[in-house]
Amino acid sequence: MKKKTRVQEVCDWVIDKIERNIYLPRHKIPSIRQLALKLNISTFSVAQGYDLLVSMGYIKSLSGSGFFVCEKVDISDEINLAPSLINNVLDTGWLMSHLFSELPKNKAPGSGLLPDEWLLDSEIISNAIRKSAKEASEFIYSYGHIQGYQPLRELFSKQLDELGIKVNPSTIITMPGVSSAIQTVLRALVKENDYVIVDDPSWFWLLGCLHQLNLKVLSVPRDSNGPDIEKFENILKEYNPKLYITNSTLNNPTSYNISPSVMYKVLNLLHKYDAYLLEDDIYSHLEEPRKTLRYASLDQLERVFYTTGVSKVLGANWRVGFLCTPNNFLEKILRQKMLSNMTSTELTERAIHKIWLHPSYKKHIDEMKIKLTRKHEKLKKELEKIGLEYPKDCNIGIFLWINTHLDTTQMAIEASKEEFLLAPGYLFSQHSDFSTYLRLNVTRTNEEFISWLSTYKLRNYKKID
Repeated sequence: MKKKTRVQEVCDWVIDKIERNIYLPRHKIPSIRQLALKLNISTFSVAQGYDLLVSMGYIKSLSGSGFFVCEKVDISDEINLAPSLINNVLDTGWLMSHLFSELPKNKAPGSGLLPDEWLLDSEIISNAIRKSAKEASEFIYSYGHIQGYQPLRELFSKQLDELGIKVNPSTIITMPGVSSAIQTVLRALVKENDYVIVDDPSWFWLLGCLHQLNLKVLSVPRDSNGPDIEKFENILKEYNPKLYITNSTLNNPTSYNISPSVMYKVLNLLHKYDAYLLEDDIYSHLEEPRKTLRYASLDQLERVFYTTGVSKVLGANWRVGFLCTPNNFLEKILRQKMLSNMTSTELTERAIHKIWLHPSYKKHIDEMKIKLTRKHEKLKKELEKIGLEYPKDCNIGIFLWINTHLDTTQMAIEASKEEFLLAPGYLFSQHSDFSTYLRLNVTRTNEEFISWLSTYKLRNYKKID
């Protein structure tokens, strides 16, 4: 019988106390340090165990207070939801259903999308769609190529070449968006109850997706240089996870990149512990091609799955992504795509091919980068005026990750009463370390919201004093 890991010991010990009603709902459990002393194990193992129990829905973390047992939920057996999904529905899901809904577009600093006026001229897009529709008789009645429209894959391989990623078009697969690419890799590579590593903080959709697939989520702290290498190796050594999912450029929500030295160390550890990395490069169009290294450019798809898409620069409805896989996984990924999506959306892919070839496209991307730089400069001054620090080492991306020093969950609820959509920090982490953080979309953060935030901040700082 395989020996239990220290983290499994922590989980089993706490779950046993909960199931025997020694630890009751809403009651506080021992701190990380207290339990480490009690069980004679490291605080690192206890912290990872508590993170895992949070993701499974057994406990929750309250900022500055500690860890508490979650309330039991009476849900019909017919629904048969996993504890992690139940917890998500009652917590993140509730907030998102109230805040991530149709609100005025000029009052959505928490949105993940660019404003319509930032996107490519609609006439260029309409012309591309019309031209593709005229070609419909060539493909409309067939399934199309399982890997996607060949000319688009060839054009994409040239874009990858500019990033230093050498990929043959025959190993590129089109997908219905980056989210679909991530789920396809997960279904092909891991099974229920396997461990997966994510950054902390990380994209809230990814956390929800992993929980819904009943995967055990382990988070590694990440700063402007990249993941904490010591903790990353401890996780690999302790749990043998199969996959690490990350943004190498313009991380969501922090807009951090990764230093080359950290990137080399991560790849060496993946080889050492026989793990793989899924690189989500959805914001690649907003970075200068040769400015930032990618994992895929160093690894050349030996241990790295690479994915990106067009939705951030063309619009949310353009659900086409690209997935590049290690050669030994190509057939398995194609089989999974066939089971999930059957084929490719060739009409849309042909339209994107025409858009990419349009002479205005590259100019549009260059102008977008200039506008982003100007927005960052302006917002930096506005934040400093109201006493908030512009994040250090932040890159010029869509997002800012700011510390308000206030509970942003409560802030988001209050903001929704004024029809502002916010993205509070707790959505992006499994624990409370970021409960005072706010993810701002710089392209949608206007003077009206800054004024509201200033008033809210002053009013609530007085309460704290």
